[in-house]
Amino acid sequence: MNVRLALTSAPLGLAERYGAFAGAANTQPAFSLVSLAAVARRAGYEVTIVDASAENLSADETLKRLLSFKPDVVGITSTTLGITASGLLAQRIKSSAPETVVVVGGCHVSAIPVETLEEFKAFDLLVIGEGENTLLEILNSVEQNKAVPANIQGTAFRQGTYTITAKPRALMQNLDELPLPAWSLLPGFPKAFRPSPARIRRWPCASVVLTRGCPNSCTFCDRSVFGNRCRSYSPSYAVNLLKDLRNNFGVKEILIEDDTFILSPKWVNEFCNRIITDKLDISWSCLGRADRMTADMAGVMHKAGCWHISFGIESGDEELLKRTNKNLDIQQIRNAVSYCKSAGIRTKGFFMIGFPGETAQSIRLTAELAKSLPINDISVMQLTPFPGTELYKSAHLYGHFENDWRLMNTINTVFIPNGFSAADMERARKSIISDFYFRPHIMLSHIAEMMRHPRQIFPMIQSLLTLFKVITR
Repeated sequence: MNVRLALTSAPLGLAERYGAFAGAANTQPAFSLVSLAAVARRAGYEVTIVDASAENLSADETLKRLLSFKPDVVGITSTTLGITASGLLAQRIKSSAPETVVVVGGCHVSAIPVETLEEFKAFDLLVIGEGENTLLEILNSVEQNKAVPANIQGTAFRQGTYTITAKPRALMQNLDELPLPAWSLLPGFPKAFRPSPARIRRWPCASVVLTRGCPNSCTFCDRSVFGNRCRSYSPSYAVNLLKDLRNNFGVKEILIEDDTFILSPKWVNEFCNRIITDKLDISWSCLGRADRMTADMAGVMHKAGCWHISFGIESGDEELLKRTNKNLDIQQIRNAVSYCKSAGIRTKGFFMIGFPGETAQSIRLTAELAKSLPINDISVMQLTPFPGTELYKSAHLYGHFENDWRLMNTINTVFIPNGFSAADMERARKSIISDFYFRPHIMLSHIAEMMRHPRQIFPMIQSLLTLFKVITR
């Protein structure tokens, strides 16, 4: 039996994923899908990818494309927001092709596998944690037994009326053993996909993840997929991955999506120096923790093509940062932004409101910090107690928590801290955004950025119009 594998993401429209921010939405393909596909293809399985979220496909379009491949196994990667849509898609797959084995992975199912399997009866099997080796074992079992596998490490499955969680699978120790991602399986890649206009300077672009795991313990973050220890591709492998994108697919812009990309100064320095030495013609952006940034690091990153860094700042209230185990102080944030500005790197600050213990004073401190930092952009999200986080278990003690997975996109207000209403939270977010952007020097800096990069004028205008609608609606 030559097992055929179809990989997909949840069929969620841009409005469902981004709400009022849909006009500036990100439609980059999921790195997990191209990584999983590459592993399965190397093992000899026939593979296709239908990235429904990135392609903005309806459930009907997604189902049609999946079934046309006649898969034996369908693998769905899903966030909490998309898990209900994934469940409905699985139902339709089973109705049309009952023998198809439906496997679901991602952060949501890794965090609460038993609840997920009990809620969605069309899911045959859940992958808990890192997926590559588990997927290979699933495919081999389907090939050998022609049935839904049971008791494979790193999965949850049904046994009669019971839901069983198998033994956890050990995390991969050497990520360099993985094949290069299977970008060629993405229809129209890379030009068919676009990130938020604020994230790119050149075209076309691609998103990558070069590290796995996070050693930090923020109460609002989930680490159930990749664990608490940071692992990474070697700098040489990472640069080869970028070379593959540049030389074989024409990609000029790289979005590095790791939360922990700048965790190791030694790793970052070698990565950047390899790019410089090899004269790799790319520009790139990344995320970073403020307490890891140094002036030297900012300098070598900029020399290697980095032009933009986003920092998770969260709040201007140091007491709230301590309570959430963010382990940052305001001076570290100021230093990091200053290092980047001196090196010529633009910066963005990620903020959140609605923490347990949030007050009018803490919101004011957040607004003041956003305006006082020499950053170029901000994002202000509503705190969301996602499954797998410490806050998911305790949110009800600190306010009203609407535990509806379909609403958890960090834009909808699902958690309202004591002393506030949902309208208060929405007003606070709009106020912070408008107070930051409606300042002459910020508006002029964005106009100047558009003039320096004419290709981005229309997308940036579209983003600014979206922002204006959000603030004024």
